[in-house]
Formats: sequence, structure tokens, C-alpha cells
Amino acid sequence: MLQGARGSIAAGTFVFLAATAWSAGAAADPLTAEERTERCAAIRDVAASNGISAGYLFAGIASAETNLSHCHSELEWACQGPDSIDCGGPVVAGAGDGPCSLQEGGLGMFQFDGGTFDETIERDGDGVLLLSGNVTRAIDFVVNMVMSSQYVDASTPEAAKAWLNQVTVGGEHWDAWIKTVTHYYNGCTPTGCSVYAQRYAHYDENGRDVFEEQGEAFWQVELGVCAMIGDEPRLLEETDPCFTKGGPLPYWRVGIGGESNLHVWTGTTAEADAINFAEWNLSFASAGEYLVEVTATGGTSAAARYVVEHAGMTEEIIVDQNLAAEFVELGTFVFDTEGGQRVYLGDNTGEASAEKIVADAIRITRVDVPSGPTTTTGSGAGPATGAGGGADGAGGAGGFYSYDGSDDDDGCSASASPVPSLFALALVGLRARSRRPSPSPRRLPRRR
Repeated sequence: MLQGARGSIAAGTFVFLAATAWSAGAAADPLTAEERTERCAAIRDVAASNGISAGYLFAGIASAETNLSHCHSELEWACQGPDSIDCGGPVVAGAGDGPCSLQEGGLGMFQFDGGTFDETIERDGDGVLLLSGNVTRAIDFVVNMVMSSQYVDASTPEAAKAWLNQVTVGGEHWDAWIKTVTHYYNGCTPTGCSVYAQRYAHYDENGRDVFEEQGEAFWQVELGVCAMIGDEPRLLEETDPCFTKGGPLPYWRVGIGGESNLHVWTGTTAEADAINFAEWNLSFASAGEYLVEVTATGGTSAAARYVVEHAGMTEEIIVDQNLAAEFVELGTFVFDTEGGQRVYLGDNTGEASAEKIVADAIRITRVDVPSGPTTTTGSGAGPATGAGGGADGAGGAGGFYSYDGSDDDDGCSASASPVPSLFALALVGLRARSRRPSPSPRRLPRRR
């Protein structure tokens, strides 16, 4: 199960999977060498799309937890979780929380556990049932874990990612990394866990083995950059280097649906300033008029406020995300070749009932050039992935290999053409054109 199931990232209840089950199942390798390489590549590429070049760190955790298995068919001695389209059946679920009938084990390759299966999905999003979503959620969890670690000096996501990119197997930061995983991911602390040495060795060995298994060259990646937008239509998903999700990472979830069948979402607030926010940074090869469209499959916010900053102007467009399962128009805007242009979406919609506000994809199409055959393209930067994308409500880890003790150490592709203008007017509310400063999110702690 994942640590912090019902509390903060540094506290929770952990159950050790029976030694007989572990030795009987995990000792045998249910995945072929080719399948393990594919699984490692998926982890490597999702990490890279999030600005992390050390994908082997995450693969080491997955290897220690489930031997890189995500589906029950790959570890049939374990419990069955909910069905996943990636598995053609149930995902693997942890067997360390009691009988499988309780449905309380961690879910998927990284073993997310928020209590029962339903509670985990409510907390982390149904996207954890997808392989890409499970990895995306793990990236956020680990970044937040590093920020909370007493062994690491990193207080922001940017600093945590920079530190992770410095960790090499057996290098200067390796010991701090393994201590962090053992303490915060597994829940086994140096002073409160009688088997701390074994847990430390388990994560250490799996981290080294998975790196050596694939080889150093396999793990080398070139991190993508936010590429300029040209005359061809451009699709920017939540996996694109131009996309950023801000605010407390534990409040971001992963959901099934949308472009690449995955999106990220958080809850709305009635705060004056945004706590969590998403932004797509835009740069253009040439000035011109561009149509901006968004999709928000699964959203329930009726007052999602998209802010478009372009050519020195700021405009706000209100969208009912209940009606945005397909692309809807924000409008046509003039963009220049200068910096500081973006589409911004904050969680401060005024809806105090914590509706679901989705960040998925935006589509940029130039409209002031001669028409002709075009194709929608991606970013053209960074590795291709199948995935998008501490604090109270965060996940924890270690269901397949975890400790029962306390820590005293404090979706479907939506690529339809633009909707007719009358329908768009039904979706889009106030559009206020003004020259004013950009929104400045205030990151406040809250419970959702």
C-alpha cells in the first residue's frame, strides 16, 4: 500500500506483505525481458516529460514494489483490483492489507493506496488504473516526497526535480535517495522500524539492478523544451514541456479520458486567488491570428476561467467544462513573437463545492494564412509517452513491500473539429478584454 493513505505524506499505517507470498510471487519474474524493457521505457519517458532525466529512480521503486507489474495477470498470486483497459482485466492489488475481499490493497505498479479501492480512486483519480496514469501519479508523489524529506534540501518542485536529476546509482546522493524512499515511500524509519536495514537494502538492490538491467545508455534522455508554434495546428497536452501544473502536488489527480486517454484534475475553490493552477506557455515563430481551443473531458466545473495572455492583452473566458468533452473555442487571438504569452487555468472558480476542474489539451490553429491541407502535430520535443502527468491527502507507498508501524521522525480521444459558433456561445461565458497583470496564484494549504 502507499504510505499516507489517510494522512500526510509522512504518516500512515503500513502492512507488510506476507513473506511467503512475496517469495512465491515476486521472486519469480512474470514479465519477459522485452516486457520489462517496455515498462522501463514507459517510466523513463513519463519522467522525462515531467522534466526528470533520472527515470531509473522511479523504475527502481516499481521494481521493488511489484517487479514492474501493473496487471493482475502478471502477478496472479496477488489480489485483483478494478479493471483497467491497459490490462484487459483487473490491475494488480496489494495483498498485505488483509483478505482480498476487503479490497484495501494498493493499486497498480506503484501501489497507490488510499484505503479501499474506491477511496484510492477518489483520492488519486481513476487514472491510476492506467499504466500511464499510475506512473504520472508516482512522479508527483515522489517529487512531493523529496520536498518533504529530511535527507534532502529541496523545498520546491523545481528544486526537487533538479536534485533528482543529480542522483546517480552509487553516487554522492544515492544514500540520501534510498533513505528517502525507505523512510517516506515505504514508511520504515531508521528509529521506528526494526527491519530498516532490510528495507533499505531492498530498495538499494532493486534500484541498482533495474539500472544495470537496461544499461546506462537506455536511461539517457534529452529533456524536451517548449517548442515554438508555427503555421501548422499544434496540440499541447498536459505532457507537453510547455505545460505546467502548479500548487500543492497532492491535490492533483489523474483521470481517464481526453487526449491520449489521460488528463489531470483538481478541485475548485471559492478562494480569491488560485491554489492549484495549470498553464500552457506559448511562443510563436511568427505573429498572427490563432484560434485557441480547449478540451476538458470529465470536468464538472461550470465556471472554469481560462485566461489568455497574448500580445500584451489579457482576456478571460468562462467555460462550462460539463460541455467540454470535445474541443470548444476560447476564441481567436492575435499573438506576437515576444515571450510572456500563455493560457492559464486556476482552481478559484468560486465553486465552493469542490467541483472537478480538468486540465487536458489545448489546440492552437493559425487562421490568417492561406488554407491548405494541414495535420495536427505535437510538441516535436522530448520523448514520446503514453501518459499525460507531504500534504494532507497525499498518497504513500509500499503495499507490496511495506512496514506496519509509525513515523515518529517527523480518456477517449477527443479530437473533434471546432464546435459550431452557436454551440460555442452556449459553452463560453464572459469574455472580458483588458490590460492588467497576470493572475498570481497563492499556494495555501487546504483539505479536499
